[in-house]
Amino acid sequence: MGLWRRLFPWLMAAALTACSSVPEHERPALPEDWFHGQARPLDDAALTEWWQRFDDPMLTGLVQRAINDNRNVRQAMLQVEATRAQLRQSRSGLFPRLDLPGSFSRQWVGLDNAAEGTELEPFVGGGDTLRLDMWELALQASWEIDLFGARRARVDAARQQMRATQAEAIAARLAVAANAAQGYVQLRALQGQQQLLEESIGIAAELERIAGLLFEVGDVTRLDVQSATAERTALQAQRVNLEISLAEARLALDTLLAQPHGSLAREIARSAPVPLIEGGIPPGQPIDLLRRRPDLIAAAAQLDAADRLSLAARRDLFPQLAVQAAAGRSGVALNSNFSTASNFARLGATFGLPLLDFGQRRAAIELADVQGQGAFLALEQAIADALEEVERGLVAQEGQQRRLAALHEVLEQRERTYRLAQRTYELGEANLPEVLDAQRGLLQARQQVLEGRTALATAQVALFVALGGGWQSAPLADVEGIAEAGSTATPGAHP
Repeated sequence: MGLWRRLFPWLMAAALTACSSVPEHERPALPEDWFHGQARPLDDAALTEWWQRFDDPMLTGLVQRAINDNRNVRQAMLQVEATRAQLRQSRSGLFPRLDLPGSFSRQWVGLDNAAEGTELEPFVGGGDTLRLDMWELALQASWEIDLFGARRARVDAARQQMRATQAEAIAARLAVAANAAQGYVQLRALQGQQQLLEESIGIAAELERIAGLLFEVGDVTRLDVQSATAERTALQAQRVNLEISLAEARLALDTLLAQPHGSLAREIARSAPVPLIEGGIPPGQPIDLLRRRPDLIAAAAQLDAADRLSLAARRDLFPQLAVQAAAGRSGVALNSNFSTASNFARLGATFGLPLLDFGQRRAAIELADVQGQGAFLALEQAIADALEEVERGLVAQEGQQRRLAALHEVLEQRERTYRLAQRTYELGEANLPEVLDAQRGLLQARQQVLEGRTALATAQVALFVALGGGWQSAPLADVEGIAEAGSTATPGAHP
């Protein structure tokens, strides 16, 4: 009774501490209103494979190939397999373990004629050395009973870690899809710039020729001729830089698609317009991000895993109970004169209760709580970053749409100016340099439209990524579980 009285306060303290719940987290704040004042519901079907909305078969093919073949995606998938194996390893600790251990030993003992006249003399056989052989073979089972759920909490944490890794793999796929789309847009823009540059070089060469003719008749000076030549030379120098940029863009796409360098140079040799999505992209509500963006889903799963580990650290304060059972056969032999073997069976149990560990378990609880707080802050920051990215994407899309519309108006004005210059030249009221200047202005307007179209396409891709589009197309196991992990921003307290 005296020992029990001394142990009782320790038992009560351990029980009270272990039964306390994991520190609760407030749900991260989300705006209740629609994004950027746009009251339009989210189009899940359009977001699933958003690259198809550009209506460009080449773009769709490149994105699909990048998703399937990119090395970073394959590494992310291997990480998913690794966490799945860790989950199986963690789950195996809940079940009994069955082993077949065996042992054999042989010893030689020097007797120095000490066995003469004793009971050992018949077994020694008149020698001065005793050889002792011992062996055992048994079927052994052991089970650490998870009475208070510490192991189950760690299994749940491993499951959430696996879901977080799956979401991160989906994020890697989405990033690769976005990089492929943006790389394709930039490639088409460079091809368009190359075409406009060739036309500009042709105009500059014609102006240089006209300047030479006018110089011969004395209408212009040598300075005018040199200025025209310098303009043509500068444009030709831009051609070299543009060719380098085109080669780099193709090589970047080849690497992204894990293809030999030079593969896309043959596939995308002919230029085509920069693809665009007509109309806006409905953003939905902020709460939609928790079920669509893989980084938020991963952060929510990481928080849930941290809370499970914090719970497991508290449950480690409970008593531990393990049982063992074994059945087998063992034997012993003395030299070659005596041997025996017999069957045996044993059953046992071990019981452990932490009493004094100099704060090790308490430190483990504090460490788990700190990691849980860190995971919660990481989720809050991820949500804040996601909201900012969506708002930035919407602002960029709207701004680039207005800019492109204004640039189209400028282009229409330049086209009318060029047609008017041609008409007046045909009537003899304008000279050829004026027509060429109008044509050069038209090319500059076309260049600005191309730049505006490229900026809008890039903004559309970025907005799709910010909204979490593309993740449902990933053929990963337990994708529904990922959505469930992300649908709850903060897990509740554990008992």
